Amino acid sequence: MSQAVVGGLKSAGPIPERRPPPGERARPRPVSASAGLGALPLPVWRCKVCGYLCARDGPPEVCPICKAKKDRFERFI
Repeated sequence: MSQAVVGGLKSAGPIPERRPPPGERARPRPVSASAGLGALPLPVWRCKVCGYLCARDGPPEVCPICKAKKDRFERFI
């Protein structure tokens, strides 16, 4: 908020609507074939302790969230 609005010197205007019209929101969006799970360029690794996911060639040495060691990761996808 600007100080002019907070101080009462200026009134705040309405926020414009950014969502699509209601008819378009209800319609399911098409999903491309490349969006499937087989389209990932790298394997995904999951920490068995906290559930952290990362996509890379191998699991990280230490989980950045819970600090679990590399052996606590499993290949997720």
